[in-house]
Amino acid sequence: MLLKNPQTHFEEIYHIYKESFPGIERRTKDDQKRVFGNPCYKVRVIEEEEKIVAFLGYWDLPTCVFMEHLATTEVCRGKGYGKQLVEEVMEESEKHVFLEIEPITEKDPMTRSREGFYERLGFHSNSFYYEQMPLKPEDKPIPLLIMSYGKFMTEEEFKPYKKEIYELVYGVEVFE
Repeated sequence: MLLKNPQTHFEEIYHIYKESFPGIERRTKDDQKRVFGNPCYKVRVIEEEEKIVAFLGYWDLPTCVFMEHLATTEVCRGKGYGKQLVEEVMEESEKHVFLEIEPITEKDPMTRSREGFYERLGFHSNSFYYEQMPLKPEDKPIPLLIMSYGKFMTEEEFKPYKKEIYELVYGVEVFE
């Protein structure tokens, strides 16, 4: 379900966000509140017994959709809620869709699991270098993988989308 006014559910969603993502992958609470007020930022949720148990926060940008955060409460993992939320966005969008994931490592088996989850939904891991811009002033850029829906992309093909994501999501100007 797409929330018409996500700000009214901010605290409930922020709790899931905070328990699901490490500090370096989260904005401050105030910054995330500001994001919730951005007209390009959308939030889809799944509820159980009138409580939000999963959410997808994404950006409906002028030329693409950027899925930023997908999270489910620990007790509701494995119920297919993440898949349902991603599929809802895919059904409604005719734009290119992108998301970031951590690089695959043997040390963290969840990285391979996460990649497999998105691949089963039709996403492809692209091989070019990419960094997530810092979400807080004290953070540094994080090397991540960009996944694109439906097809692999070259770095050159991704450039205009990267510029849009960096500028509108992260507030960083790209000069190329």
